[in-house]
Amino acid sequence: MIGHLLRRLPALCVATAAVVLAAAACSSGGSAGSTGSGTGASTIRIGAICTCSGPLNQNPASRVYKAWVDRTNAAGGINGHPVQFLLEDDAANPGKSTTAAHDLVGKHVVAIVDMTNDDETWASYVAAAKIPVIGSGTSTTPMFTNPDFYPEGQTEQALFPSIVGSAKAAGATNLGLIYCAEAVQCQEGIAPLKQTGQALGLPVVYAGEVSATAPNYTAQCVAARQSNVSALFIADVTAVAEKVAANCAQQGYHPIYVVDGEILSNGFRSAPGLRDNLVSPSPNLPYFADSPAITAMNTALDRYAPGLRRNADDFTEIASEAWVSGLLFEAAAKAGGLGASGQPTAAELVTGLTSLNGETLGGMASPLTFAAGKAHPVGCWFLTELRNGAFSTPNGATPSCVTSK
Repeated sequence: MIGHLLRRLPALCVATAAVVLAAAACSSGGSAGSTGSGTGASTIRIGAICTCSGPLNQNPASRVYKAWVDRTNAAGGINGHPVQFLLEDDAANPGKSTTAAHDLVGKHVVAIVDMTNDDETWASYVAAAKIPVIGSGTSTTPMFTNPDFYPEGQTEQALFPSIVGSAKAAGATNLGLIYCAEAVQCQEGIAPLKQTGQALGLPVVYAGEVSATAPNYTAQCVAARQSNVSALFIADVTAVAEKVAANCAQQGYHPIYVVDGEILSNGFRSAPGLRDNLVSPSPNLPYFADSPAITAMNTALDRYAPGLRRNADDFTEIASEAWVSGLLFEAAAKAGGLGASGQPTAAELVTGLTSLNGETLGGMASPLTFAAGKAHPVGCWFLTELRNGAFSTPNGATPSCVTSK
């Protein structure tokens, strides 16, 4: 419906899946290069399929993952083995994405990192090759339906419950929806959101369509106010969310704003409307949380990806998820004894993944347990708020979880 397109699109993408209505970025094919130490038999090779070029690029996420690799190698690698990062750019082209998967499998990677919306085109191929997919985007259908995909954070089937739950936590009495006009999937998300709202006691009383290129959203703001909407869910990209809130403020309308956590950006801290009354469910502990694990990530990024955190457009929650994906790989590699026999194998990594039990990755993830041979939906998120231009996590590192279907 909406979320998966939105959750992966720094420009215009809005998607499908059982619970969709949010915002993010998409992905591309062709080799984008590699980083890491060595190419010998003992090297741990990790592949990534990324939309690293074009208007929907996830290049910041790939930079974050590369920084995790560089930090890991500087500390001696994993289990004594250096890590090599092989990055393929699919340019948001399904054919290129499939080619990239074949190329990476041929290069004997032990895992693939998912930074594309086109993962369904190669999911069955990498499954047949017995190569696990470990994060970093969690908003596509395979992430919660395919046993070979291992998400590091909240997956798409829990998006609508998390949106409704966040609005209720902020004191909302009903919910309105602003959704994108660029894809039919956005409209298809209306009915599931209404069903979720009804089931959880927060009725959806308004739904309005917007185009990213519209000169203003005054009409939608007026309509939402006339419907007495107390919380307004903006299921679109970061720029649209900022513009909607600014236009509503001009009309003297100040609802509680709700956005998908993957589009959280430091730019929101100075955005009229958003900066004073925003809540959001974040798939992982957000990048601005007060936590030793967050501090360690930020220190490493400042060293190995200098300048990235200072760019509000680059350093968003979806970029930091790449770091958490790296932490999940590391935890699984250690649990499975990756490379204990000399040559690191995907089978050892899967053994490690399926042996994890309640793994929180230093507090950056809700407890993760992956049952062998089963899909791995993650139904927990971290509540975030923005008040007076300052982000916070009102529940700290304690996640909220789906309590009903």
